[in-house]
Amino acid sequence: MAAAAQQDYLPAEGGLARALGQGYSHWYIDGSLEGERPEDFSAARVRALNALIRQSGVQPILHGNFKSPLGSDVPALAGAALHYACREVDLCAALGGAPLIVHGGGVVEPRLVAEVRRAGLRQLIANLQALVAYAATRGVQVWLENLCNYTRFHPFYYICTTPDEVAEVLEQVPGLHLFFDVSHAYVNGGDPVAMFHRFHTRIVGMSFSDNNQERDAHLPLGAGSLPFSALLGGIEACSWRGMIGLETRGGTLAQAVQHLAALRH
Repeated sequence: MAAAAQQDYLPAEGGLARALGQGYSHWYIDGSLEGERPEDFSAARVRALNALIRQSGVQPILHGNFKSPLGSDVPALAGAALHYACREVDLCAALGGAPLIVHGGGVVEPRLVAEVRRAGLRQLIANLQALVAYAATRGVQVWLENLCNYTRFHPFYYICTTPDEVAEVLEQVPGLHLFFDVSHAYVNGGDPVAMFHRFHTRIVGMSFSDNNQERDAHLPLGAGSLPFSALLGGIEACSWRGMIGLETRGGTLAQAVQHLAALRH
């Protein structure tokens, strides 16, 4: 673990303070929360937040709005989502070049599920190609987070959930990084360990929380059944090093580290 990031579902300033108090090096600004979207960051707020960053040394990651339909099968909606993501990039640039985490979005109540999901994936790839190119001009990295494969939950379907979908996106968007959410990969019988091995060379960071395969429950580590011991073995075997984000509801950084350390003994 080269760095640790906290996601605590707080306004940016409160999240920074909470992360500092627990010893994190980074924290998430949650772009899905009311009051935390690009239009909510005035020039004065950005200046004040940058001052807090310099004072504390805790660095931001903008967790982009997962509701934004970058992978919509409706071209006009996908185009609007790309414009919105570019505004998130601009905010990242104003915050010293913070990385931006993006998501594939979803499609709702399609009658032809397979065809519509393919159309959404094609649109996601086109949008990410444009977004990564724009972000490069602003000194910002784009990190793609995989979503849950909720095949038993309707009437929506997330885009970019399966290993093959992730592989297709990464192959066609060379400048893109993968921020691997192991909890998302575990939902509905997924294999996060195999997925890590497949993509470890493109993984810039990982999001850790636990669940029991039914849904993305954001449980503290050890409160679910995710095979963290095997995942840690894979990390060691590949000599992987990068960011670990904790998206647990409850628990501290120290408790998470203690739990992971105990698994290696």
